[in-house]
Amino acid sequence: MWDSGWDDIFRKNEWGRYPPEEVVRVVARNFFGAPRRSDVAILEIGCGTGANLWFVAREGFRASGIDGSQVAIDRARQRMAEEHLTADLRVGDVATLPYANAAFDAVLDVECLYANSLKDSRGIVREVHRVLKPGGLFFSKTFMTGTYGDGKGTRLEGEPNTYVALDEGALRKGYGLVRFSSEADVRALYEPLFDIETLDTLVRTEKNRAYEVREWLAVCRALPVPR
Repeated sequence: MWDSGWDDIFRKNEWGRYPPEEVVRVVARNFFGAPRRSDVAILEIGCGTGANLWFVAREGFRASGIDGSQVAIDRARQRMAEEHLTADLRVGDVATLPYANAAFDAVLDVECLYANSLKDSRGIVREVHRVLKPGGLFFSKTFMTGTYGDGKGTRLEGEPNTYVALDEGALRKGYGLVRFSSEADVRALYEPLFDIETLDTLVRTEKNRAYEVREWLAVCRALPVPR
């Protein structure tokens, strides 16, 4: 469930203009060799101010993004217009994606699902699968258990490793949900609908190695829906 506090984040911060290396890598490895890049449709859920879609559009792919924040989408649209790039950017709920079945070749989740409960995330993952073409690519980057802040907040009752607010850590922002995932959590969430091709980890330190930020990098393929 989207939290309106993200509007404040996007108003106050100018970060998020460039994609992380792992997004560049997964798009390059899977789609740079496409005969016609304009035929490759890529959606990002929780796209924020559009850093990843800026890269996607700049490389000639058909870019689409959805986010709950009007502030973020306005900024993304402004940047695309300034750089003469095209993207379909919408304000909406990632739990009910406003797209046709099998509309996309790839869906990107770059730290979107972690901000949703496990219950809500299951529904979002079903929507991601619905809008992907058979065999389509789903890339998910989400925070691991053991990241600084895990266990440092108020737990959401009935939800594993999920907090309504963190008291400390890299993800402390004073509002909204934060959900950390174990490997078992990731597999249980994705594998019913996706084949996980690779599940890697990204670990970095911050504040002069004072703490670690750990993330899962999952590259998945949409499985056929059982009849």
